[in-house]
Amino acid sequence: MRRSIVLAAVLLVVLAIPSFAQRITATIRGTVTDTTGAVVPGANVTVKGEETGYTRSTLTNSSGVYSFPELPIGTYAVEVSLTGFKSATIRGVALNVADDRAVNVRLETGTLTESVTVEVPAVAVKTIGGEVAGLVTGEQVRELPLNGRNFLQLTTLMPGVSQGDAFDTKNRGLMSHIQLAVSGSGQGHNLWTVDGANNNDVGSNGTILVFPSVDAIEEFKLERNSYGAEFGGASGAQVNIITRGGTNDFHGSAYYFGRNDSLASTAYFLKKAGQPKGPLDSKDFGATIGGPIIKDKLHFFFSQEWNREKRGLTRSAFVPTAAERAGDFSGPTIAGCSSPTPKDPLTGQSFPGNRIPQNRLSPAALLVMQLYPLPNVTPTGGSCNNWVTALNTPVNWRQENARVDWSLSQRTHLMVRYTQDSWKNNSPSAEETLWGDDPFPAVDSNWDQPGRSLTAQLTRNIGAKGVNSLTFAYSAT
Repeated sequence: MRRSIVLAAVLLVVLAIPSFAQRITATIRGTVTDTTGAVVPGANVTVKGEETGYTRSTLTNSSGVYSFPELPIGTYAVEVSLTGFKSATIRGVALNVADDRAVNVRLETGTLTESVTVEVPAVAVKTIGGEVAGLVTGEQVRELPLNGRNFLQLTTLMPGVSQGDAFDTKNRGLMSHIQLAVSGSGQGHNLWTVDGANNNDVGSNGTILVFPSVDAIEEFKLERNSYGAEFGGASGAQVNIITRGGTNDFHGSAYYFGRNDSLASTAYFLKKAGQPKGPLDSKDFGATIGGPIIKDKLHFFFSQEWNREKRGLTRSAFVPTAAERAGDFSGPTIAGCSSPTPKDPLTGQSFPGNRIPQNRLSPAALLVMQLYPLPNVTPTGGSCNNWVTALNTPVNWRQENARVDWSLSQRTHLMVRYTQDSWKNNSPSAEETLWGDDPFPAVDSNWDQPGRSLTAQLTRNIGAKGVNSLTFAYSAT
């Protein structure tokens, strides 16, 4: 066991790179007193995760104060015992990310075989810290209706948050935009993290690297103002996302969400051109599973989600006719639209009959012409467009997320989480929402935006009063 702990610590140190400190855990602290209000030093205090069995113990100091920093989020029971007093248990202490929860305990005179149990309210009055923040629980993330099942929409429900014109609450990958102005800060001044790993696309600061599945989110907190020094890396808000972990009970889910074009209307320009309506087909499906590998010690959680979309992207253009592709420009022209009649570069005069001889046509140019579609409508109403259609644009996204929580001993805890995204928009792409693409009517680029995020945290008690936490975070595209 000792070798495992040492090896894990060495790997985290060797692989670690400089990163902004982000708090992904919580703290329980408090004072133990007797019925007269006098402090009780030397009392044994134990916290135990009600869902995971995670346990830590300490003693109150000479002022009767105890503290448990770096606790994984969840619901805990606080147990206090000392000879000459009844043991006391406070249940239902809910910890959210970056919480500092005060749990004061009063011991009554009696024997240790006697006990007093108190259930605390689910929502407690905040008595420690002055940060201005908003919390969204995992239940809210999973149960509230979200267009595209994207958690970004919930950030706009917080006070003091206004979205920019390009803010996108549905799309992922390169089509997503995360411009939010929080408490008057700039739209690109926010830091997004997943379990403490920087999730900003630092190349543009306009999107994020991975989009955690709503079924893999335990909760997230948006720190809007007056947050502590442990948060840094941006002058605006701190969006702190925590993923789900396993518990002592097995839980799983499977889901499917679908949408098709059976009830959709035909786009205006397609209807005007007499073309059929464009496709619209969206399928979102996935599953989760989590539970114990070793009860009270080793837990896992895994989720996978797919989103498959086919979008009808309406495009229109003025394209060459079949005759013009073969070098024949003798047909009727459209004033203000048709290109000038080609001239022979050798003589500077028009080709006989406005037809380019076949032996003068470039083989490469003929191949390029094959990329263009043929006209399918007659230009009307002052428009030059002789081609209008709805292209079948594929937008595919997939994500895998895996997390392991391991209590190596009562003093040592290890958490490792890895998430990877795959986002692809192959040709014909939605170039209207992208940038720098070729304006061909039907042929353009394949777009690919992968994302990876890894967090490992090793927490170890040092004696009865100290805790050391070593965190490694990696994120990339």
